[in-house]
Amino acid sequence: MEKLFEIDKKFKHQRLLTIISIVSFVIISIASIVFANQVTNDFTKRIYVVNKDKQFEAMVSTVNENRQAEIRYQLDRFHELFFTISPDPKAVDLNMEKAFYLGDESVKRLYDDLIERNFFRNMIQGNVNQTVKIDTILVNTSTYPYTAETIFRIYQTRATGKSVKRGTSTCRLEDVVRTTNSPNGLMIRDFKFSSVDAKTSLEDAN
Repeated sequence: MEKLFEIDKKFKHQRLLTIISIVSFVIISIASIVFANQVTNDFTKRIYVVNKDKQFEAMVSTVNENRQAEIRYQLDRFHELFFTISPDPKAVDLNMEKAFYLGDESVKRLYDDLIERNFFRNMIQGNVNQTVKIDTILVNTSTYPYTAETIFRIYQTRATGKSVKRGTSTCRLEDVVRTTNSPNGLMIRDFKFSSVDAKTSLEDAN
Protein backbone atom coordinates (compact mmCIF):
# COMPACT_ATOMS: atom_id res chain seq x y z
CA MET A 1 0.00 0.00 0.00
CA GLU A 2 2.79 2.35 0.88
CA LYS A 3 4.48 1.57 -2.47
CA LEU A 4 1.31 2.40 -4.36
CA PHE A 5 0.99 5.65 -2.44
CA GLU A 6 4.63 6.48 -3.16
CA ILE A 7 4.17 5.68 -6.87
CA ASP A 8 1.06 7.88 -7.01
CA LYS A 9 2.92 10.65 -5.27
CA LYS A 10 5.81 10.43 -7.74
CA PHE A 11 3.38 10.37 -10.65
CA LYS A 12 1.63 13.52 -9.43
CA HIS A 13 4.99 15.20 -8.91
CA GLN A 14 6.12 14.28 -12.40
CA ARG A 15 2.82 15.44 -13.87
CA LEU A 16 3.20 18.76 -12.07
CA LEU A 17 6.71 19.16 -13.45
CA THR A 18 5.44 18.34 -16.92
CA ILE A 19 2.66 20.93 -16.65
CA ILE A 20 5.12 23.55 -15.37
CA SER A 21 7.49 22.77 -18.24
CA ILE A 22 4.73 23.06 -20.82
CA VAL A 23 3.46 26.35 -19.38
CA SER A 24 7.01 27.73 -19.25
CA PHE A 25 7.61 26.69 -22.85
CA VAL A 26 4.39 28.42 -23.96
CA ILE A 27 5.28 31.59 -22.08
CA ILE A 28 8.80 31.65 -23.53
CA SER A 29 7.43 31.04 -27.05
CA ILE A 30 4.90 33.86 -26.76
CA ALA A 31 7.52 36.21 -25.32
CA SER A 32 9.91 35.34 -28.17
CA ILE A 33 7.24 36.03 -30.80
CA VAL A 34 6.33 39.39 -29.22
CA PHE A 35 9.99 40.39 -28.95
CA ALA A 36 10.66 39.36 -32.56
CA ASN A 37 7.71 41.43 -33.77
CA GLN A 38 8.91 44.47 -31.84
CA VAL A 39 12.42 44.12 -33.26
CA THR A 40 11.01 43.73 -36.78
CA ASN A 41 8.75 46.77 -36.45
CA ASP A 42 11.60 48.82 -35.07
CA PHE A 43 13.92 47.72 -37.87
CA THR A 44 11.40 48.66 -40.56
CA LYS A 45 11.37 52.21 -39.15
CA ARG A 46 15.08 52.62 -39.71
CA ILE A 47 16.85 53.91 -42.80
CA TYR A 48 20.58 53.50 -43.25
CA VAL A 49 22.18 56.16 -45.42
CA VAL A 50 25.70 55.63 -46.69
CA ASN A 51 27.59 58.76 -47.67
CA LYS A 52 31.25 58.48 -48.59
CA ASP A 53 31.78 55.30 -46.59
CA LYS A 54 30.02 56.75 -43.56
CA GLN A 55 26.80 55.16 -42.37
CA PHE A 56 24.05 57.19 -40.79
CA GLU A 57 20.89 55.82 -39.21
CA ALA A 58 17.62 57.71 -39.36
CA MET A 59 14.30 56.87 -37.73
CA VAL A 60 11.25 57.10 -39.98
CA SER A 61 7.78 58.09 -38.82
CA THR A 62 4.57 57.59 -40.71
CA VAL A 63 4.00 59.52 -43.94
CA ASN A 64 1.21 61.58 -42.38
CA GLU A 65 3.45 62.78 -39.56
CA ASN A 66 6.16 63.99 -41.94
CA ARG A 67 4.14 65.09 -44.97
CA GLN A 68 3.87 68.77 -44.08
CA ALA A 69 7.60 68.96 -43.39
CA GLU A 70 8.35 67.14 -46.66
CA ILE A 71 6.09 69.49 -48.61
CA ARG A 72 7.81 72.54 -47.13
CA TYR A 73 11.22 71.10 -47.92
CA GLN A 74 10.16 70.28 -51.48
CA LEU A 75 8.85 73.80 -52.10
CA ASP A 76 11.88 75.39 -50.47
CA ARG A 77 14.18 73.32 -52.64
CA PHE A 78 12.15 73.92 -55.81
CA HIS A 79 12.12 77.70 -55.40
CA GLU A 80 15.85 77.65 -54.68
CA LEU A 81 16.53 75.70 -57.89
CA PHE A 82 14.14 77.63 -60.12
CA PHE A 83 14.87 81.18 -58.96
CA THR A 84 18.60 80.96 -58.26
CA ILE A 85 20.36 82.41 -61.30
CA SER A 86 24.04 83.10 -61.87
CA PRO A 87 25.95 84.43 -64.89
CA ASP A 88 27.01 80.82 -65.62
CA PRO A 89 24.49 79.34 -68.11
CA LYS A 90 25.58 75.78 -67.24
CA ALA A 91 24.68 76.35 -63.58
CA VAL A 92 21.26 77.68 -64.63
CA ASP A 93 20.64 74.66 -66.87
CA LEU A 94 21.66 72.26 -64.09
CA ASN A 95 19.31 73.91 -61.59
CA MET A 96 16.43 73.83 -64.06
CA GLU A 97 17.04 70.17 -64.86
CA LYS A 98 16.73 69.33 -61.16
CA ALA A 99 13.66 71.56 -60.77
CA PHE A 100 11.86 69.80 -63.64
CA TYR A 101 11.97 66.52 -61.69
CA LEU A 102 9.98 68.15 -58.88
CA GLY A 103 7.16 69.63 -60.99
CA ASP A 104 4.86 68.87 -63.91
CA GLU A 105 4.42 70.56 -67.27
CA SER A 106 3.30 73.81 -65.59
CA VAL A 107 6.89 74.34 -64.48
CA LYS A 108 8.17 73.68 -67.99
CA ARG A 109 5.62 76.12 -69.46
CA LEU A 110 6.77 78.84 -67.08
CA TYR A 111 10.38 78.16 -68.03
CA ASP A 112 9.56 78.29 -71.76
CA ASP A 113 7.67 81.55 -71.22
CA LEU A 114 10.71 83.10 -69.54
CA ILE A 115 12.91 81.86 -72.38
CA GLU A 116 10.64 83.60 -74.89
CA ARG A 117 10.95 86.82 -72.90
CA ASN A 118 14.76 86.44 -73.03
CA PHE A 119 14.72 86.58 -69.24
CA PHE A 120 17.61 84.17 -68.64
CA ARG A 121 19.71 85.53 -71.51
CA ASN A 122 19.35 89.10 -70.26
CA MET A 123 20.18 88.04 -66.68
CA ILE A 124 23.32 86.21 -67.84
CA GLN A 125 24.42 88.98 -70.20
CA GLY A 126 23.82 91.54 -67.47
CA ASN A 127 26.03 89.51 -65.08
CA VAL A 128 23.19 89.40 -62.55
CA ASN A 129 23.25 87.10 -59.54
CA GLN A 130 19.80 86.18 -58.26
CA THR A 131 18.97 84.31 -55.06
CA VAL A 132 15.73 83.56 -53.26
CA LYS A 133 14.73 83.55 -49.60
CA ILE A 134 11.53 81.84 -48.45
CA ASP A 135 9.46 83.88 -45.99
CA THR A 136 6.40 81.68 -45.52
CA ILE A 137 5.08 78.38 -46.83
CA LEU A 138 1.40 77.77 -46.11
CA VAL A 139 0.47 74.09 -46.51
CA ASN A 140 -2.97 72.47 -46.45
CA THR A 141 -2.90 68.68 -46.04
CA SER A 142 -6.52 68.33 -44.92
CA THR A 143 -7.55 67.80 -48.56
CA TYR A 144 -5.94 65.90 -51.43
CA PRO A 145 -4.21 66.89 -53.61
CA TYR A 146 -2.40 69.05 -51.08
CA THR A 147 -2.27 72.78 -51.69
CA ALA A 148 0.39 75.31 -50.80
CA GLU A 149 1.20 78.98 -51.08
CA THR A 150 4.78 80.24 -50.92
CA ILE A 151 5.76 83.81 -50.12
CA PHE A 152 9.37 84.66 -50.87
CA ARG A 153 11.84 87.41 -51.66
CA ILE A 154 14.07 87.64 -54.72
CA TYR A 155 17.49 89.24 -54.25
CA GLN A 156 19.30 90.51 -57.33
CA THR A 157 22.86 91.76 -57.40
CA ARG A 158 24.24 93.57 -60.46
CA ALA A 159 27.07 96.00 -61.13
CA THR A 160 24.79 99.00 -60.60
CA GLY A 161 23.48 97.87 -57.22
CA LYS A 162 21.19 95.48 -55.38
CA SER A 163 17.43 95.05 -55.32
CA VAL A 164 14.86 93.00 -53.42
CA LYS A 165 11.54 91.94 -54.94
CA ARG A 166 8.66 89.95 -53.48
CA GLY A 167 7.01 86.94 -55.04
CA THR A 168 4.08 84.67 -54.29
CA SER A 169 3.38 81.29 -55.82
CA THR A 170 0.67 78.65 -55.48
CA CYS A 171 0.52 75.01 -56.44
CA ARG A 172 -1.00 71.61 -55.80
CA LEU A 173 1.07 68.61 -54.72
CA GLU A 174 0.40 64.92 -55.34
CA ASP A 175 2.03 61.80 -53.96
CA VAL A 176 4.33 59.96 -56.37
CA VAL A 177 6.92 57.22 -56.09
CA ARG A 178 10.04 58.28 -54.20
CA THR A 179 13.12 58.38 -56.42
CA THR A 180 16.65 59.75 -56.28
CA ASN A 181 15.52 62.84 -58.18
CA SER A 182 12.34 63.20 -56.10
CA PRO A 183 13.20 61.87 -52.62
CA ASN A 184 10.09 63.31 -50.97
CA GLY A 185 7.72 61.46 -53.31
CA LEU A 186 5.85 64.64 -54.28
CA MET A 187 4.93 66.21 -57.61
CA ILE A 188 4.28 69.95 -57.87
CA ARG A 189 1.31 70.62 -60.16
CA ASP A 190 -0.35 73.79 -61.49
CA PHE A 191 2.57 75.92 -60.35
CA LYS A 192 1.97 79.62 -60.95
CA PHE A 193 2.47 83.06 -59.54
CA SER A 194 -0.61 84.12 -57.68
CA SER A 195 0.20 87.85 -57.64
CA VAL A 196 1.13 90.46 -60.23
CA ASP A 197 4.06 91.53 -58.06
CA ALA A 198 5.77 88.16 -58.51
CA LYS A 199 5.36 88.27 -62.29
CA THR A 200 6.48 91.87 -62.42
CA SER A 201 9.55 91.07 -60.37
CA LEU A 202 10.70 88.66 -63.06
CA GLU A 203 10.01 91.06 -65.90
CA ASP A 204 11.65 93.98 -64.13
CA ALA A 205 14.84 92.00 -63.66
CA ASN A 206 15.56 92.23 -67.41
